[in-house]
Amino acid sequence: MSAIELVIQKVKQLDEPHARQLLNWLQGQESAPTPARQPTGAMAMLGFAHKFRPAPRATADWMNDLRAGDRE
Repeated sequence: MSAIELVIQKVKQLDEPHARQLLNWLQGQESAPTPARQPTGAMAMLGFAHKFRPAPRATADWMNDLRAGDRE
């Protein structure tokens, strides 16, 4: 038996007030907007770094920049 059929069987057993309560809850779920999640931690930094250098770089390029900073 599918999940939908099981739900229909359960709903058929409800009395009118509980069925109305379930229907109101379902309608609220349909209209509730999903909040946009902001990335946290290291994932947030990926978007931040992309603002200043949109083109991807190879690891070797990053390492050259880091080593150049060590020499200065």
